[in-house]
Amino acid sequence: MLAGNIVQVRFERKALSAAVGPTCCSGREQRSKTAHAGSAIPIPSMKASLRQQLRARRRSLSEADHARRSLAAAKAIMRLRGFRAGKRVALYLPFDREADTVALVRAARQRGVELFVPFIADRRHRRLRFFPLTGATSPGMFGISVPRRRTHPIPPQWLNLIVVPLVGVDAEGRRLGMGGGYYDRALAFRRRRSIWMGPHLAGLAFECQRTDLRFADAWDIQLNSLATELGMEQFS
Repeated sequence: MLAGNIVQVRFERKALSAAVGPTCCSGREQRSKTAHAGSAIPIPSMKASLRQQLRARRRSLSEADHARRSLAAAKAIMRLRGFRAGKRVALYLPFDREADTVALVRAARQRGVELFVPFIADRRHRRLRFFPLTGATSPGMFGISVPRRRTHPIPPQWLNLIVVPLVGVDAEGRRLGMGGGYYDRALAFRRRRSIWMGPHLAGLAFECQRTDLRFADAWDIQLNSLATELGMEQFS
């Protein structure tokens, strides 16, 4: 029985490596060659391993390459209808080598976009709130920057666009986050509606964060679109 368990674990690890792929940010050509190869529904430990590998890919980018890819992805976001004057847009302030949003902040202020950023209001109950991005920021929970003055949060239902960070994303636009479930809880109302789904959800990431492994749980949110250094992909 022990030998059988060892063989099973080795098989799962092999499937995970095949689905994630060996190179960083190899582009759509590489994805087409490996599509659905080794796809499987992962056990929790495999999902954690996938998250670890994809975060390592993101961190492997040089400073210059990271900045170049971030800017290209941000420009794709800027072309969305929700990123216009008078619109309410939430975006994240990056950490852990997430795609940078500095270009989006600058463009939003030039265009008259009303900006909001996420804030962890209750860690125990995984509650996320969205506050206006005005004035100075300071490190908050997990070292993520948050506004020093936090007044008048907005319910996520009334945002026009949310630029969502992610660790990984599958071919259907299912998002793999850091594991806290904050966005999944904040946007759970989308799963209970069939007509008006609320804000457009746009992931912002790099091509190397894509995976063919089927990792999604029932509560994992689905993106409407994904912006990477290669442009914008629409899912729904």
